[in-house]
Amino acid sequence: MAITSMTGFGRQEVRVAGHTFTIEIRTVNHRFFETSIKLPRLLSASEQQIRKDLQAALGRGRVSVTIDLDGSGEEGGLVPDEDRIESYLQLARRLKKKYDVAGDLDINTLLGFSDVMKRPTFNLREEDAWPVVEKGIQKAILGVARMRKREGKALEADLRKRLGVIRTCIGKVEKRMPKRVAEARKDLRRRINDALDSGKISEDRLAAEVTLLADRFDTTEEVVRARSHIDQFLAAIRSKKPAGRKLNFLLQELQREVNTIGSKANDSTMARYVVSMKEEVEKLREQVQNIE
Repeated sequence: MAITSMTGFGRQEVRVAGHTFTIEIRTVNHRFFETSIKLPRLLSASEQQIRKDLQAALGRGRVSVTIDLDGSGEEGGLVPDEDRIESYLQLARRLKKKYDVAGDLDINTLLGFSDVMKRPTFNLREEDAWPVVEKGIQKAILGVARMRKREGKALEADLRKRLGVIRTCIGKVEKRMPKRVAEARKDLRRRINDALDSGKISEDRLAAEVTLLADRFDTTEEVVRARSHIDQFLAAIRSKKPAGRKLNFLLQELQREVNTIGSKANDSTMARYVVSMKEEVEKLREQVQNIE
């Protein structure tokens, strides 16, 4: 099963008794599950059920839901009372003629009267509208899920590509390490020989320095653990369970191993590999933030 992104969008329209409900659901990344739901008053009692349906279907992420009734953003959106407006206009014309006054009744003045706009009468009941709207919500959720799945596939491809770069760099580090140790030994031998010639170091000190050198430059454990973290990362991607938090933890551990390799290397060639790995890990961390 491919990983799932937390970015998605779904839209659905349903009609009930001649009225149109437009449902839009948007999701983005978030550490937990968080919802923002905007409903017409007609459906206010169903908000908790909508939240439960969303969490059951989408899991983690910030989810925004807007349900619009008849394009007004609110049932009973204002519409002009044309009969009353006509009455005002006729009255204005009559008064103008009777008293011979100048001027006209403009739109701004007209809209200033509180009774020229009204709310349309809605005969809908929630018990009639909700079953239809709920089906629309489920279809919109499916649209979100499909988009999150498509985004997840793109994310997975990018993650695998970056992990491949890190694997390649680890292999180069592993190949370079024996040469680096040999160079360090050669340099140490030169310095020790100078010290022996001057009588400043004993044979016991020489043995201790060689042992310390071998331990200082040995990155075998870090390389093994880094590869293990990559393998676990890939296994988590293939898992049927949400993997975002686990992937983030594994990247923290991988970052730690890369940092240790860098501190042990003390070598310009290996430093380039370490820098490349750090760059890829950082990009992976950014991508993982959007994985459920």
